Amino acid sequence: MKLWYNFCMETTIRIMGQTIRQLRLDRQLTLEQAAERAGCTPGFLSQVERNQAVPSITMLYAIAKALDVDVTHFFPRMTTGARVVRADKRQTFRFEGSFIAYSLLSTSFPDRKLEPLLVHVDPAEGAPPADEFRSHPGEEFAHVLKGTLRFRIGDEVYDLNPGDSIHFKSTTPHRMENPGDEPTLYYCVLTPPVF
Repeated sequence: MKLWYNFCMETTIRIMGQTIRQLRLDRQLTLEQAAERAGCTPGFLSQVERNQAVPSITMLYAIAKALDVDVTHFFPRMTTGARVVRADKRQTFRFEGSFIAYSLLSTSFPDRKLEPLLVHVDPAEGAPPADEFRSHPGEEFAHVLKGTLRFRIGDEVYDLNPGDSIHFKSTTPHRMENPGDEPTLYYCVLTPPVF
């Protein structure tokens, strides 16, 4: 499973870097111009394009905006229509500096309304810096399968244990973390799809 996880991450990162570079060239932007639009250095953007660095989710959104595409443009497209996603074949990825890994549980097809994910959260203690608060259109649902999951939604804090679930409007700034000392695993559904 770990080997498959590493393979999926490497594949996603490689595709992302190639896609960003091709979009930049298609738009006839220099590294300097694209980096200025995205709010990063040309050196960092060059590393991303060459798969030597992985942008945070916030930076990936900024790069997408700079290149005038949706952030989903950077992720591999799955086949359309009904599809079984086998446990050992899930596409899994993690953004640089994040202690959260996402596994896609569904396929992409036109006009889909939701995004089911299996989310693995490393313990916060000793982990890389926590993900920033974020907000996005739609709703979010989470159901804890293993460990403890802490959701910070606006000014509220919710600690969830196995079997607990939460549902909220994702327009409210939020973030999640693992306050325990063991990995947390939870099932998540987002609307609209993000990846």
